[in-house]
Amino acid sequence: MYNKNDTITKKQLSFVNDLLKRDDNNEKIVNDYVKSLKKGSVEELTKKEASTLLDKLLNK
Repeated sequence: MYNKNDTITKKQLSFVNDLLKRDDNNEKIVNDYVKSLKKGSVEELTKKEASTLLDKLLNK
């Protein structure tokens, strides 16, 4: 499936940013998730982590 070293794709990043624009509550979800992984920003997420984040945002 995903290689653990693969970083977030441009498409995933774009989708996260679109979801952030749609709902102010998504910012807390994104920030909490990134922080829980000890990452500095969304851009540091792997593809798998980004997929999990998108699931969280879409299924909240």
